[in-house]
Amino acid sequence: MAHTRTATTAVIGSALVGLLLSGCTAFGGDDTIPAPTRQSSQRTAEPAPAPTATTRPVAVEQAVPAGTVAAETDVVSPSGDTSLHVRIVANDRGTFDAQLSDYRTTNPQQMSVEFRHRHASPLDGADAVARDVREWTAASGPPRSFTMTESGGRPDYLRSVVLVPTSVPDEDPAERPWVGSVLAAADLEWNLPDPYPDLRVTVGKDRPGAYGTVADVEGRPADYRVAHGDELSTVAERFGITQEQVLWLNPYADPRDDDWLLEGSLLNIDPARR
Repeated sequence: MAHTRTATTAVIGSALVGLLLSGCTAFGGDDTIPAPTRQSSQRTAEPAPAPTATTRPVAVEQAVPAGTVAAETDVVSPSGDTSLHVRIVANDRGTFDAQLSDYRTTNPQQMSVEFRHRHASPLDGADAVARDVREWTAASGPPRSFTMTESGGRPDYLRSVVLVPTSVPDEDPAERPWVGSVLAAADLEWNLPDPYPDLRVTVGKDRPGAYGTVADVEGRPADYRVAHGDELSTVAERFGITQEQVLWLNPYADPRDDDWLLEGSLLNIDPARR
């Protein structure tokens, strides 16, 4: 996806795994990027287009009545020793609040809750693109509620919520070697209407402003690798969709005001993989 800073991962050793069987965890990986199967046609030497002033499109915002429960789940560690109930509710400001309740643990410690783009499991490690992370101390416990400001008006691209033990100042790492690993995880099932239920992406011929390559997954166009000089408006045109739909497909995208996209970045073009 555009401008996504893909999380780097680290595998925690076998000694740690033993510890994690009682409620702590190590690290897992992200989806592999498929190799391009459609190459752009041969380009002729052309000057890079000059940046033009454009009106930056705004990704679709989902207007739902305040108080609507958009998702709800229980996050429970494999041992059952730590659990948290999470409810995501629409507020009256066009965003959502995460309501936390019924926190229980047999091992009070510095902890955080965070929302992740993909399915997460115990033994997973850090995620650099986690959204709306909130931390609490062993003494205070989790907040009752907080606004999900980082997720935007359509947080339904987030697939899981996790609990992650966090470090405290001057702590000896040997005391809690599981710090930074997922302790408990749960998938999120969203109750939000699809703003583009009939969205279809068609792969058009490459063109100035949309010279990148397309990669397939299981025979379907899935990823677009941005080429030098690609523009959001032209890329949208190539795939037969609007700029707003490109941004909806890529919730981490942050296009420049001059419409240019970052060369080498990856855009999702498959609605099922948003």
